[in-house]
Amino acid sequence: MTSNRFFYSGGVVRQSLRQHGWIGLLYLAGLLFTVPLPLFMSTGNEQVPTVLRSLFDGTSSGDGLQNIVFLTVPVLAGVMLLRFIQRKGSSDLYHSLPLRREHLLTAHLISGLILLIVPIWLTAGVTALLNTSVELPFIFHINDIGSWALVVSVISIFLFAFTVFVGICVGQSLLQSVVVYALLLLPFFLYSMISRFLGHNLYGYTQITGTIVQYSNGVELRSSNNIWYSLSPFARIMELAINAFSYVELVIYIGVSLLFVILSYVLYRKRLVEKATQAMAFTFFQPLFKAGVMVCAMLLIGEYFYSTGGQRKDWAIFGYVLGAILGYIAVEMVIRKTWQIVRIRALLELVAYGAVLGLAMYIPTSSWIGFEERIPTAHSVEQVYAGPNLYLDGGATRKNLYFSQEKDFIAAVLNLQRELVRAHSAGETSGSNKEPQQRISIAYCLDDGTIMTRSYTFPEQPFRAALAKVMLSEPYKTVSYSLDKLYGTAETISIQSADDNERRVVLTDPKDIREFEAVLKEEVLDMSYIEMQAGSYALGNIEILNKPSSISAEEPEWTRNVSYNWHLSFHKLNAWLERKGYADKVIITTKDILSVRAIPMISQEKEPYQPGKYIDEVNLFRILQQKYKVTTIEDPKLWNTVLDNRNNYSYDPQVEKGTYLFQVKIKSISGSGFHTVYYLLTPKDITPELAKALPTAP
Repeated sequence: MTSNRFFYSGGVVRQSLRQHGWIGLLYLAGLLFTVPLPLFMSTGNEQVPTVLRSLFDGTSSGDGLQNIVFLTVPVLAGVMLLRFIQRKGSSDLYHSLPLRREHLLTAHLISGLILLIVPIWLTAGVTALLNTSVELPFIFHINDIGSWALVVSVISIFLFAFTVFVGICVGQSLLQSVVVYALLLLPFFLYSMISRFLGHNLYGYTQITGTIVQYSNGVELRSSNNIWYSLSPFARIMELAINAFSYVELVIYIGVSLLFVILSYVLYRKRLVEKATQAMAFTFFQPLFKAGVMVCAMLLIGEYFYSTGGQRKDWAIFGYVLGAILGYIAVEMVIRKTWQIVRIRALLELVAYGAVLGLAMYIPTSSWIGFEERIPTAHSVEQVYAGPNLYLDGGATRKNLYFSQEKDFIAAVLNLQRELVRAHSAGETSGSNKEPQQRISIAYCLDDGTIMTRSYTFPEQPFRAALAKVMLSEPYKTVSYSLDKLYGTAETISIQSADDNERRVVLTDPKDIREFEAVLKEEVLDMSYIEMQAGSYALGNIEILNKPSSISAEEPEWTRNVSYNWHLSFHKLNAWLERKGYADKVIITTKDILSVRAIPMISQEKEPYQPGKYIDEVNLFRILQQKYKVTTIEDPKLWNTVLDNRNNYSYDPQVEKGTYLFQVKIKSISGSGFHTVYYLLTPKDITPELAKALPTAP
């Protein structure tokens, strides 16, 4: 009955295939429906053939449905094939056979591999046949099919081996399924929740969703590859369409699969038959199981109470305590298979686990670590990055522009950080909810080769002097406004009016593009601190589309685009557009206006609609004109004053007295009809001549 040569029982293999053959058929159907079928259904479409990066591409696999298929069926196979050790009757039956445990496990492993690998390569064969016999609107080669089959085979083997290993460690099929998916997501979940926890409790901590790496030429860049995504198989598999597996990853997954198989053999030899239907088959896993469930519950519930409790730490602490209690109760009920878990030992155990986990969460955020007070010295900083967000964008050859070696800029950034740390220690960085908040992210390249990152959110007013020195510098503006993308060789530049979407001009002449980008860069570098914070009215939007050669092969297509607001204060840019004859095509002037009406903004009219309700300019104007007089301004000179001093409408329940809301009707560029825009003018924007024409504010 047993083949000693092949170390398994052929009879058990045949029995498993007869009993669980439907899993292989399900896998085959799922793969056929998500790979070759969408390709075949796309035939007959009159479209330009698309080159597929891989067969995981969403254009051919039903928007990620393929990923779901091979994330579920291998796990299902592992759960079903190991039910013989999870059920009391079948466990007694199989272990009474004249077979060694190694033979039983090997037979079920072979059965599972047959059920998973055969459908994959059958699907690959069907896809290859389809590609050679039918004219498809997608371009891919036999190598792409082989790579797809290899990757799916490795993933399926890994998931199956991992599920078998978990099944050996637990005694219930349902719990086995839950634990498998929980562990597959655990690295990503822990990284996200721990980063949130540290962000709430460590001033300056920043969550980096990519890894910052250093190359031999000294260029620093931030890759989109995060090690925590790679450590979480579930998250890693779900992004296969945009980030293919490397050969190193495949080797690692194969190695880890072999490790799980070896551990399964070792643990299966020690597993007791009586552990069938028990939550944990080995008691030495129980402390780890309890601690894992408790810490996940603490982080999750603590984050919930922190977010819903107005970001107050007392609510967060309550959430951590409640999470520890609920997590312990849940895991005890699972292990003991009863809700009657109240006993002295359980209470003492809860206190012990809670104390250890609480200490583990407190130590990283305590002053003992010195994270918040750590500021590098000026001589230890080789380069510095500072911007609104820690996101290093642009082509690989221009990444170094984001890091500055200017000593004055390094000193300004260090000085700002010192002031923020000092104020935080004195409790002065919280500010009120109504104060404008500023955010700045910093990355220091230190002389020992490490990179130190910090991110701060703080009230702008108390730190204006130190902040202005940073924000007015060229390196900061390069980061904030993507000035390194102004190569002077754009493919097109589109300028669209903010007042009328129909008014638009597109620059394609290389000379015009070169001159325009040079003037735009000069305008941005000349922007004042106040202009950067508040900004004058945006006359329009500038969209620059760079050439495909401006980005590297690893960068997505959208990185070719960069946009800017065309501010009213950009006088040099306005003059250039007028000189070139483009201004009249996009700028609204008094000759384009049909009428101008004004009404005072009354703050008490807005307050009843708080909190949490936004009133757009159309509805607010309608509400105000029901109670207050609307004045029509007839003088075109005053129209010009309105245009020169206008501000965008913004919803604010507390408006400054003397602020007016203007309704301006603009002629359609087609010559028929009009559309309406709304502007705000504050008291400082209103000239004496305009004030005479306006109604008196109540």
